[in-house]
Amino acid sequence: MRMNTKPKSNFRYLHNKAFFVSLLFVAVLVSSCFTSIFSGGVSPFVLGASADKTVSNEVELRSAVNNAVDATVIALDKDITLTEQLVIPAGKDITLTSTSTSKFFKLIGGGSRTTLGPSEYPDAVITVEGGGVLWLDGIVVTCVNNAIAWNKLVRVSVSGTLIMYAGEISGNSNGDGVVNSGMFEMYGGKISNNNANAGYGGGVYNSESGTFSMFGGEISDNTGFGVYNRGTYNQGWNYATFNLYGGVISNNDAGGVSNSGNFSMSGGEISNNLGGNTLQSGGGVSNSGIFNMSGGMISNNQATKGGGVYNWPDGDFSLSEKGAIFNNNAEVGGGVYNTGIFNRQGGVISDNTATQYSDIYHSNDSTTNESNNTPDYTVIIVSIVAVVIIIVGGVFFYFKKRTKTATT
Repeated sequence: MRMNTKPKSNFRYLHNKAFFVSLLFVAVLVSSCFTSIFSGGVSPFVLGASADKTVSNEVELRSAVNNAVDATVIALDKDITLTEQLVIPAGKDITLTSTSTSKFFKLIGGGSRTTLGPSEYPDAVITVEGGGVLWLDGIVVTCVNNAIAWNKLVRVSVSGTLIMYAGEISGNSNGDGVVNSGMFEMYGGKISNNNANAGYGGGVYNSESGTFSMFGGEISDNTGFGVYNRGTYNQGWNYATFNLYGGVISNNDAGGVSNSGNFSMSGGEISNNLGGNTLQSGGGVSNSGIFNMSGGMISNNQATKGGGVYNWPDGDFSLSEKGAIFNNNAEVGGGVYNTGIFNRQGGVISDNTATQYSDIYHSNDSTTNESNNTPDYTVIIVSIVAVVIIIVGGVFFYFKKRTKTATT
């Protein structure tokens, strides 16, 4: 009797096809990784827009900005030193980048200044006026360090917009990296090695009218806080808004974030910061405003009180969902030091260290509302694995049974 082996061949065909599809996927993935790692010709820029104007000196740069009509991409083909601040006027939409595909050219606030702004507000290297838009995608904004000339590298006025994709805002030993009173969105690049004279935002000072949203990039190695998010009372509270979706805030020596406004953290990382303000409080976050943490992680920070988070008496701190506070260190309250209102609806606070109260310290005057709604991910993962096993086992049994039936 002739045996029908066609179903068996189909099974082998499907098995081989699945195998080669998987192999192809892995090959493409590995190839892309090696390309990104070892290809020396890959542009470091994100937007990669072609230049409308190429400039080599301060005169050409100012002319290109002032004469721009539509959205204009201006590329530096060498380092340029400014004698006065560069202003992005209302109605202008300017992108600053570099002609090089392998390095960022510098826009430098020079030391030979002839005039200053008002004495209480020395000039920025770049000022974005209200109604102006500046995109940074591949330059370094820095300055020659001199006593009073530059107390900020980039200033964003009320209703102005700064969008940063790649490059650096760094190297100001006399002031902040960015002072924002408008809208600032950061997707990449680095804000680093700035020194806040007043001990506030070495990296970013977000004023009470400002909104700062961080999606990626790095704010690191600043003297002062990485981000100072301000709230002030003037016939009613005015709160700055800081939204942390991604990126890293690290190695800042007054702490990662000082918040007296509205701070929402759903992703990103605040790590390896040192609480260095008056009371050495809050290595990761020092909160006297409204702080909602639903994701991201606060880890490996250090302070005398509240290695991860110090919640002041007027602070309102909420932890939920996937927020994680771990591996922080303090003398008291390694993870959280709470003297205000702490609302917890999940999240993780674990593996912190302290002489007293390794994870959480609550003062006698504090208010705590806790309910653990953190999902049991172990159960979810086990359930998914079980379902996959059942499906794979069922498919295998089905084809095995068909093959056996066909051969009898």
